[in-house]
Amino acid sequence: NIMKKEPFARFLVIFFILVAVSIPIVGRWLTSKDRENTIELNAKVYENGSWSMDHIKVTAGEPIHLRITSEDVVHGFAVGGYTLTPLEVLPGEYVEATLTFNEPGEYIFFCTRWCGPNHTKMRGIIEVTTKNK
Repeated sequence: NIMKKEPFARFLVIFFILVAVSIPIVGRWLTSKDRENTIELNAKVYENGSWSMDHIKVTAGEPIHLRITSEDVVHGFAVGGYTLTPLEVLPGEYVEATLTFNEPGEYIFFCTRWCGPNHTKMRGIIEVTTKNK
C-alpha cells in the first residue's frame, strides 16, 4: 500500500514546486503591461533640475501610470486641462496616479507647491497624440 502512495506523494511535491516557481513569473507577466506605461517622475527644485522629464508623449485613450517622488522638498503635481486633484509629492515617498487623455493636444504639468524662487518654472508637457491606425 505504501508503494502506491509514494508516486502520488512525489507527484504532489513536484506539482507544488512548479506552482511555487511559477507564481512570480505569472505575476510579472500579468503586471508587465502596466509597467510598460509607468513613468517615474522625480521632482527637484528648479535650480537643481526641476522634473526628471519635461516632455512625456502618450497616445489618446491609453492610460499612463505615474510614480512621482521628490528628491528635496515638498512639491505638488497637477495637469492643466485635466481633472486631477493636485498631488502632494513628499521627499523620498512615492505618489501614484493613472491618467487617461481622451483628446489629443498638449497638457502642461506643473508644481503646485512653492518650492523655491523659480517655482513657477517647474513645468513640463504631456503631448497626447492620436492612435496610429
